[in-house]
Amino acid sequence: MNLDELVNSVPETELKESLSRWVGEWKQDDQDIEGLAYLIEKWHGNFWFQDKDSYNKFHSEFQNFKNAAVDNISGLTFNERLYWFGLFEAWESGNGTTQMRLRSKLRANA
Repeated sequence: MNLDELVNSVPETELKESLSRWVGEWKQDDQDIEGLAYLIEKWHGNFWFQDKDSYNKFHSEFQNFKNAAVDNISGLTFNERLYWFGLFEAWESGNGTTQMRLRSKLRANA
């Protein structure tokens, strides 16, 4: 499950829109993947799901995402990083400055 799929897994529309906004802002700013992990943990701690099962399911899915993509970043190719963090479109449509920002964001500076 990549970042966009994680956001879409939130069952409640209002919460999904909120997380989508936070993640969308992260995709545009200069924070790296550690900043993203912190942002999602902060979001998760500040919003209430309607039921505990949904809360726990999201927490589990986020931990799986974090383990696979954030904690394992050094084992991923650049294309895998773009996939995991939903940044293919930004990379393809970006200019040199944008691509340098994305490389830094994904810890892929050569």
